[in-house]
Amino acid sequence: MNAPTCSSTRRDGTPCRATPTASGRCFAHDAALQESTSNGRRRGGQNKSNARRAAKRMPRELRDIVDIVEAAMGAVLQSKVSPSQGHAVASLAGAWVRLHELGEVQQRLEALEQAAESRKGWRA
Repeated sequence: MNAPTCSSTRRDGTPCRATPTASGRCFAHDAALQESTSNGRRRGGQNKSNARRAAKRMPRELRDIVDIVEAAMGAVLQSKVSPSQGHAVASLAGAWVRLHELGEVQQRLEALEQAAESRKGWRA
């Protein structure tokens, strides 16, 4: 027994072999689903972008700094603030990032030191 297939034809003129929805057409050919399908494709493409993937890996507080710098850049480009004000924002953001990195390095160093200390006792 053959499973039901979509009642539409593909661009090349062959019958569509996808599983149909209640309308008798597959999700790609069902006119009622076109908008949601299109929105899903768009969101899928946006979520695959390098910028989006990088943002997902970035710590939340760093994303906030990036947003501030991007807003300052936009304000400078639109002549809402002076380039020197934009430069000041970028300098402050850079200082914040360096301090954040220093804090992370300090935490990692402390963890390594603790691990080294616990191994000393293990080998004795």
